[in-house]
Amino acid sequence: QSAFDRGLAHLRAGDLEQARRWLERARRLEGNDAAVALALGQAMIRQRDPDAVGFFAALLRIAQFNEALCGLAGAQFMTGDAQAAARSRGLSLSSYAQRFSANQTDALRRYAAQTGAAGWCGFGEDGVLTLEVADAAQPGLISLSFDAEPAFQVLACGPGGIRAWRLDVPPCWQARTTLHVRCEHGRLLGGEIDLAQITRVEGVVECRDGGLSGWAWCPNDPDHDPVLAISLADGRVLTRLALRDCGVPVPHWHPFARPRSFTLDAASLDGLDGALHVTGRDGRALYGSPVHPSLQARTAAFAARVSSALPPTAPPASQDAGLEPDCPIPSHLAIPVPASFVGRIAGSAAPAPRCSVIIAVFGARAATLHCLETVLATLPAWARIIVVDDASPDRVLADALHAYARRREITLLAHAANKGFPAAVNTGLRACAGDDVVLLNSDTLVADGWLERLREAAYASACTGTATPFSNDATILSYPDAWHGNPVPTLRETQELDGLAARLVTDPVEIPTAIGFCMFVKSACLAQVGGLREDLFAQGYCEENDFCMRARHAGWRHVAAPNVFVAHAAGRSFTATRTYLQARNLRVLNMLHPGYDALIADFRSTDPLALPRRSLDMLRWRGLRDARPGVLLVTHGRQGGVRRHVLERAALLRRQGLRPILLWPAGDRRGGKDCVLGDGPEGGTPNLRFSLPDEADRLLNWLRGDQLQHAEIHSLVGHDHVVIDICRALDLPYEIHIHDYAWFCPRISLLTTGRRYCGEPDTGVCEACVADNGSETEETIGVADLVLRSADELRGARAVFAPSRDSAARMRRHFPHVDPVVRPWEPDAIEAPARSPGTCEGPLRICVPGAIGYQKGYDVLLACARDAARRALDLEFVVVGFTTDDMRLLQTGKVYITGEYADADCVALIGRQSADMAFLPSIWPETWSYALSHAWNAGLKVLSFDIGAPAERIRESSKGWLIPPGTEPVRVNDALVDLARRMRSVRGAGGLGPASPPAPAGSLRTTAAAARGRL
Repeated sequence: QSAFDRGLAHLRAGDLEQARRWLERARRLEGNDAAVALALGQAMIRQRDPDAVGFFAALLRIAQFNEALCGLAGAQFMTGDAQAAARSRGLSLSSYAQRFSANQTDALRRYAAQTGAAGWCGFGEDGVLTLEVADAAQPGLISLSFDAEPAFQVLACGPGGIRAWRLDVPPCWQARTTLHVRCEHGRLLGGEIDLAQITRVEGVVECRDGGLSGWAWCPNDPDHDPVLAISLADGRVLTRLALRDCGVPVPHWHPFARPRSFTLDAASLDGLDGALHVTGRDGRALYGSPVHPSLQARTAAFAARVSSALPPTAPPASQDAGLEPDCPIPSHLAIPVPASFVGRIAGSAAPAPRCSVIIAVFGARAATLHCLETVLATLPAWARIIVVDDASPDRVLADALHAYARRREITLLAHAANKGFPAAVNTGLRACAGDDVVLLNSDTLVADGWLERLREAAYASACTGTATPFSNDATILSYPDAWHGNPVPTLRETQELDGLAARLVTDPVEIPTAIGFCMFVKSACLAQVGGLREDLFAQGYCEENDFCMRARHAGWRHVAAPNVFVAHAAGRSFTATRTYLQARNLRVLNMLHPGYDALIADFRSTDPLALPRRSLDMLRWRGLRDARPGVLLVTHGRQGGVRRHVLERAALLRRQGLRPILLWPAGDRRGGKDCVLGDGPEGGTPNLRFSLPDEADRLLNWLRGDQLQHAEIHSLVGHDHVVIDICRALDLPYEIHIHDYAWFCPRISLLTTGRRYCGEPDTGVCEACVADNGSETEETIGVADLVLRSADELRGARAVFAPSRDSAARMRRHFPHVDPVVRPWEPDAIEAPARSPGTCEGPLRICVPGAIGYQKGYDVLLACARDAARRALDLEFVVVGFTTDDMRLLQTGKVYITGEYADADCVALIGRQSADMAFLPSIWPETWSYALSHAWNAGLKVLSFDIGAPAERIRESSKGWLIPPGTEPVRVNDALVDLARRMRSVRGAGGLGPASPPAPAGSLRTTAAAARGRL
């Protein structure tokens, strides 16, 4: 917020450079904030930056909203593409309610004039149409029509005539879908107005304590206060609510969502019974509607009466007859049953003669038609497809479904009005009594044999009620990653995955609930349990879980079919309100079946599907094996320079015709350290997980099939060191790559108390340091034992590589028998590209690249910034990256911090800061420094402490200067000021001049420094 406020202040003041800097920082800190993005885009347009077009286009790929369309139009016009600007602004006028300012109308006139349009029009609040038409030689007519039906005409302007109108459109507009505005003089920007979009209401309603609560807004008319109608099932409107409370805290995907909340307490609904329908001005129900607030109250009263009838408080026998409720209440709702309860049934052994695949359809035309094609292509003779069109607004989709039905490829059932997924499924169920059924989402893809294998899993046991396959997005049945999202596979990928799954030799696995995207249900189970609860779960979510809990209480079991894979696009049929509908329905589910969440959590913790997922990953892995020799790269699971180097190594190995196989740690489980195998850095097989040391033999035997040529040990942090024993058992030569000092320092970076370089003392001092400050290696081992173990592992390596002579010397000091080969991680001799010259005015600007933690010199930087503020030095530090504590640095007024960046963008980002030079405040002896490389590649010279690889690299080049470690902040700042002024004076003279001579260790040799004296 601070960065955003500063950016806006600079923007209002016209200081576009500073505005952009602070707005860019705000965007890196909170990339999803549209207000920040729009302000940054405005700054880019005012700077006449052509990248503004791509910037706004990227915003619109994330979410469609009016402000971004207007910004895109402005950027396109700024770059000279008036036609594209007119198209973008025309789409805005057609799809969103408008509030016109003087600047906007001026821009619209320019767009129209540049593209030959006769004028423009826009639809505003309360049915007001604003038009503007250019002067014409002759008068003409403007015609308005609703849904192609003429409404009225007005006389357009002639010479010197009226240019603009504000017309009150007839009230019938709220029931229409389009408004067409035509002018005899030519087309109008925004002449095709989509009223259905402008009037659309989005929101959620739920029962709360016998009353109603929820929120709603108009996404394409966000300033409009929605009016909701609450009506009975027969259509009688009980009341209308005008929503004006914008204070409701509703996190929302839409960047400018303005939901208004509403509440009706139980007293205001007193005497009302049955379902209540809550609709917006577009006539469509809010998510969660219809609702049954009276049902909740009656259920609570009935539960209390039943409880009071139980011993020891049971009333006399004469009163027992009054136990039945006053009105029918579903038995499963009357007394909640713990989700963990499982009843008993006799079960059924034989499949039903026919299986009906029920697909409920509302939107997502391309996904729906693709789904139907795959089902038709794989349907066995004993199955049929029932499609329920839940009043889809897409007429092209509806026509396509009718064409399928005419060809008798599907049975088509249609709702006259949208009722929601559970109601649509129930419509299908009523049409196939006695059949086994599959409830299949319209955004799925299936492959050959899927239905046969699902039925086989369902009938493997008489007490099984449902069977569900693996999918990329199916909560507890997700594969390959069961804990995070997986990409949606293509049809070909789906067929390949399902083909591998079909080869699994595995029994169905019992699960607590089926997942509704693809759920096979036995006819006997359906007959006993009934359909989905459309009265409670409205448009959908959790309705299949409620069904499964009811079936579970009746004794039916639910199983996963790991030998089937069905792709799932997940949620395309729902708008952003699905998050809130999910939460609302999950609360209902937990009220009906207490302990449901705990039941799912218990299942996840035991994870009985881990073995089938691993088996499927093993099948996939065997398919990845080819004639290429493999190289095993052992690394840690953290970010930073090690990760980057391993990625680069993997890419190099692939270019050399080798197959990189990564092994990284995955935390502790079952008392051991888990590790995961991945085919290259991309991974993709998260279930090839081995718990070491218990599964060392399993990992050893598995790796035998990969034709490993050798191994590269980049980091053992987080690993069980039995990994080295596995390499030896495989007779696998291994190389060790030095990235840090975890081989002899449990602190890894050689920093001790007070966050200072320790000087590498004897073992006794190191033991005390670890006792005081803790270990960073994720294991408990004494320093002496660590050194002994490392000596053995290093001695067994066929080669040890260090990126610098400094790091090699430190390793040699602790392990005299080791003679590391110095192999820099990247060349230093690359010519830096020409960079845009920094300004010769304003404060001296010092770039500090990287993630600045305590090892990287955070305390040094903070002290320097505070000294610069105290002495009012003409000095500014620019951190290209982020720090351990941004706020303390920013509060000095001497630091600007860009925020986190993608590694590939670093050099360009440094270049945009117009810095005079760079400073590396790192206080530990780094083995390499990608931050130094970034600064050099951006054309900056660098000041660094005389320690570690950066000092060695600077000493061997003419690209920087060195100062002794521990130099006081005052002296550091003096050096920075002198060097930056020198860089600026050389640049102002027309060039950087000849290269400076290398600086000897521990000193700074520049003309300015010599004049000032010894540091």
